[in-house]
Amino acid sequence: MTIYGPGGVDVRDRRRLHPGVLALVAVAGVIVVAAVGYFVFRSPSDPAAHLPAAASPPAAPATTTPAPSPSESPSPTAPAGVATGTWLVTLADDEDSYLVTDGEYAEMSDEPAPLTVVPGLADDTCVSFRNDSGAYLRHYDYRLRFDQRDDADLFRKDATFCPEDDQPAGTFRLRSKNYPDYFLHQRDDDSLYIDKPDGDADDFVEESSFSLRSPATP
Repeated sequence: MTIYGPGGVDVRDRRRLHPGVLALVAVAGVIVVAAVGYFVFRSPSDPAAHLPAAASPPAAPATTTPAPSPSESPSPTAPAGVATGTWLVTLADDEDSYLVTDGEYAEMSDEPAPLTVVPGLADDTCVSFRNDSGAYLRHYDYRLRFDQRDDADLFRKDATFCPEDDQPAGTFRLRSKNYPDYFLHQRDDDSLYIDKPDGDADDFVEESSFSLRSPATP
């Protein structure tokens, strides 16, 4: 026998949700809607707008074109005295007589042959002479000859000649570096020696005075 009293509960009342639960569900729904709206409005209309920009290629380093070096000036046709360069060496009073190589010796000849004048091997304020085979003019037993370069101190001095001061324009006289009282001098047979002035001083000066000419105008 079933007795229904005031404490009984209708089964239909159990199906109703508690008001607190309903409130929680409502709040959760609002949060979800707000989140969806946030992400929708935050999304860019152009996806490519937020792609990282491509890195610009590095600028090519600046290059400097070197200025062209000036070409060497040709040797003048008549230098004031002795000067470095490639020359014909002539007697000052006979421009058709040239200092040349004859075998191993130096002599004056009517056949021109250029020589290269370089700073002195033993003193760069003086000069040395080199022929086209690379041999240097030097004195040996006072006679002038051409020998291949030797690094000995004696050779460098023998092959070095120092210009005399106060010579007429276009001419020069040369003293031996290691025998300063001796000058480069042409003898009567066209051979060349280092000699001291002897006898007629004027003749000696004439025979020991030289000039340079350009090989282009022998």
